[in-house]
Amino acid sequence: MMNLEQKPLTLLEEHRQVLKRRRPWYYLALVLLLLSALTRVPFLILAAAFTLLIGIVPELWYRAAQRHLLIRQQVEQHHLFFGEQMRLTLTIENRKLLPLPWLQIDDIISPPLTVTDRREKRLSTIRRDTLTSTWLLWSYQRVTRRYRMLCHARGFHLLGPIQLHSSDPLGWLQRELIVPAHETLLVYPLITRLENLGLPSIFPMGDRVGRRQLLEDPLWFAGNREYQLGDDPRRIDWKATARVGSMRSKIYESTTERRLLILLDTWTYSKELQSMDLDLQEFAISVAASLATWGLDEGYMVGLLTNCAMVTTGHSFSSEINTDQILTTTGGQSASSLTFSPPGVSLPFASDDAHYEQILTTLARLLPTANTPIERVLELEDNLFPAGTTVMLISSINTLNETVLEDLRIRAKSGNAINLMLIGDLEADKELLDTENFPTYTLGGMEKWHALIQASVNGQDDVASPHSLQMD
Repeated sequence: MMNLEQKPLTLLEEHRQVLKRRRPWYYLALVLLLLSALTRVPFLILAAAFTLLIGIVPELWYRAAQRHLLIRQQVEQHHLFFGEQMRLTLTIENRKLLPLPWLQIDDIISPPLTVTDRREKRLSTIRRDTLTSTWLLWSYQRVTRRYRMLCHARGFHLLGPIQLHSSDPLGWLQRELIVPAHETLLVYPLITRLENLGLPSIFPMGDRVGRRQLLEDPLWFAGNREYQLGDDPRRIDWKATARVGSMRSKIYESTTERRLLILLDTWTYSKELQSMDLDLQEFAISVAASLATWGLDEGYMVGLLTNCAMVTTGHSFSSEINTDQILTTTGGQSASSLTFSPPGVSLPFASDDAHYEQILTTLARLLPTANTPIERVLELEDNLFPAGTTVMLISSINTLNETVLEDLRIRAKSGNAINLMLIGDLEADKELLDTENFPTYTLGGMEKWHALIQASVNGQDDVASPHSLQMD
């Protein structure tokens, strides 16, 4: 009985079958040579030599073209801000006598980046997930090419593996090889001033607090709690008392211990799209980065809590590879080198200069599509909600639920100052939940996000400059 389930061919077996199909050329050359010996016709000798050449030349390049190649790719800087330019240097060295008349390089870029067209001196509107180029290499020749890319996509970018496609001078046989030459690039989220997000201006801290101030100075107010016997009457929060119907006392906090927690919810499911709104997720991460950098600039101890996963690296990457190592070990196959943390990423409170890079690196590595309900994260991270902490919840206006609001109400009673940052446009069948207990700011949706991206592309001054951040 015939087995219908056939196993896929390995790379080595596939190469053997390709070379096996070349044997008829040698048989034909042998037949022509024998006929020329019997008939003594010179033309048959030339035909036999030509047939033998057709058989040998493609097989020679098929066997040896991808051997003794040194491939190297390198980026000038491994950490860049949103909108900055990255320069990639790609070098190929042919360390053998056999030249390469045609070599195609496909450098995979994940997530994609925008490549600058040097000939037209303009920016392509389509992001490239593969950088394709063709090369001609003579014997013992080294060629270096440089490419410019614009970082308009936040994330941990992996350049590579590189796919080699080579052919013989006749163009009859092509061979592919996957080269695990990787380079990494980390692009921080887009950072903008709070005014560009539609948030009120920040007035100087002092005895009088401006009516349009975004956050109350914790030196004077960090939240409220239930009234306790013996509290100073000056601590009574009469507005909160009138609102809830029971005595409430203000919580004051030392300026050296002002804490700001960025609570980021990346669940942005849209009924209209029937999927996650990826642009809205990037907008939320940009808002988190902007608030975090503002908080550090203002002297807050900033912490981060989000319900999504984070990209990690399985091992160190090699940006320089000799193809001989691949052909003798893995046969040209490359395994994935990226791993991901479980959903739910947190950073403890800190306010030193190194925390700028730590918090922006964490936000850059987030994988917002892999998340867990924000309610679960709140249950597991109670240590990030000490009394007096100012909490900034960043959430989609359409996915905010009553369970989260109830949890935040409980934390407000425990002494946390809660603020809501809602992004997106309210869908037709949705109603905004009751958020009157908390200061609520609606930041806008896709139009606002695209406007911020365009401002970054145009290099306008209203986008925060990365040079103002205290980073190395």
